[in-house]
Amino acid sequence: MFVSIPFSDFGADGKDWLLAMYEMYTDDSGTHAGHPLAIAACYISTKRGWDQFVHEYDSIRVSEGFDDFHMVDFAAKPEYQVEPYCHWDGEKKKRVYRRIVKALNNNKRTGLGVGIPKDVFDKEVPKLPEPLKRKCGKNHYAFAVRILMTMVQRWRLESGITLPMKYFFDRMGKGKGEIMSIWEDIEDHEWDDALRKIGMEPKGYGFEDRKEFQPLQMADILAWQMNWHLRNVILAGKDDKEDCHENFFILRNNQELRLGFLTEANFKQTILWEIEAMKRKGVLASDYEANAKNEAPQ
Repeated sequence: MFVSIPFSDFGADGKDWLLAMYEMYTDDSGTHAGHPLAIAACYISTKRGWDQFVHEYDSIRVSEGFDDFHMVDFAAKPEYQVEPYCHWDGEKKKRVYRRIVKALNNNKRTGLGVGIPKDVFDKEVPKLPEPLKRKCGKNHYAFAVRILMTMVQRWRLESGITLPMKYFFDRMGKGKGEIMSIWEDIEDHEWDDALRKIGMEPKGYGFEDRKEFQPLQMADILAWQMNWHLRNVILAGKDDKEDCHENFFILRNNQELRLGFLTEANFKQTILWEIEAMKRKGVLASDYEANAKNEAPQ
């Protein structure tokens, strides 16, 4: 199946955490200026689930001889001399990756991700009516994170989850400013709504070192795999399932994982849905709506 789309513990901030408190770990791919894609991806589980994952992951890490797992280094060719991966043969690479993915799949609740070609954003967003343009964010990665938050909201609603959720981002990621701008846009009186929709509390997010917060390394895997898949499968017109790389396939097959790969066509369709929602709320955007319908694929 592919979907494209203990009692009291103590958290990292030393506060008493609720039983089954949720934590979301998010990473990016393609945030540097020269990359054609913007990706935001995350994994969500309970605090207890992540504790169990880290226990299993540490066992793998020690037995296989590495400190932390970074997908771009893992995938690098041996001639680039990236330690320790340049010394691993194909069998060891396959074994380590599969052990990590098994521990992840057994302990996560869901994975979510969105990817968009930057040229589609650059072409379409300037045409939007101002309220919708603001909703899209100031740049590609801000837009991807906003879409990701919408996916989180939908998952929480469908799963009947009302407990607060802690949000963690890689502090070395290039999208920190964009993420901060999203939270800063939430007015004081809107935090109750944010808590209801996505479980976000004031200061309920943090930027952490992925070497210390190891679930961030799992979000890095998902973001990297989505980047590869969007470039080499979706945008190349290949089949999402049949042409899926085996390392991405085992992340997805029979797993709760919701991924969105935005192309120009489905980006326009998404905008039309947003226009209809704005109309129902009394916000008019007839000029863009007419243009979008004329340009939409038949």
